[in-house]
Order: sequence, then C-alpha cells, then structure tokens
Amino acid sequence: MKRLFIIVVLLSMGFSTLAQTKPATTTPPAVVSAIEGVSGKQFLPDTSFAALSEDDINLLAKESTANWGLLQESSPYITYSNLVVGTRSYQLLITKTPKDEFPTATLMRYTTPKSKPEPIARGILKPKAEEKPK
Repeated sequence: MKRLFIIVVLLSMGFSTLAQTKPATTTPPAVVSAIEGVSGKQFLPDTSFAALSEDDINLLAKESTANWGLLQESSPYITYSNLVVGTRSYQLLITKTPKDEFPTATLMRYTTPKSKPEPIARGILKPKAEEKPK
C-alpha cells in the first residue's frame, strides 16, 4: 500500500511538471528586429515566453527604433530602454555579469502602469558581424 501511494505521488508530480512546461515557440522577426534596433547588436533568442501575443508582435513591428528611449545604465551590469504606447509599455533589459561572455537581453511587457512585468523574449546579444570590404 505504501509503495502504491509513492507511485501515485511520483506520477502526479511528473504530470504537474509536464503541464507547467510548454514547448518553446520561435521568437517572431518583429521582436528580434526591435531588440537589435535598440541594442545595436545581434540578438540570438533562446527563450520565447507564452505571454507574447499577436498584439505585441504587431505593435513592435509598427514602432520604429526612434520611439524607444535611449539606453540608460542602471548599474555597471544593467542597461535598459523603454517604449510606451498608450497604457502598454515595454522594457528592454540588458544584463552582463563579469563572468558572462555576452550580455543577456530580456524584453518585458507592462500591460498597465501598475502591472508586474511579463517577460516575452530572452536571448544573448552578440556583436554584429562586420561587413568585409570588396
């Protein structure tokens, strides 16, 4: 009986873990180009979150890089930029610790001025490849 109880508990934990993880979706080109435009670096996404909606993709595709705020340093390891459209706002957060080779960029969305941030994309920033002269 004790063995059966342990098996049931382990199976339920396995199913709950499986239900919480979702397959990674690809990061849309509009989001990638927005991050690359603001940061000036090549964005290589590693995580796309379920919170990313079609409205976000359309809005980020329409907004030019000029509408984003200038990159500001919060500390030697954190840089950020903001975009505000109506009541919705986005923040690009770039972090680089001394042990990291490349900085990590996280794009977050605030649906209302008082809401908690929802991450919608994350990845690393690499220097853009320089074009070779012909």
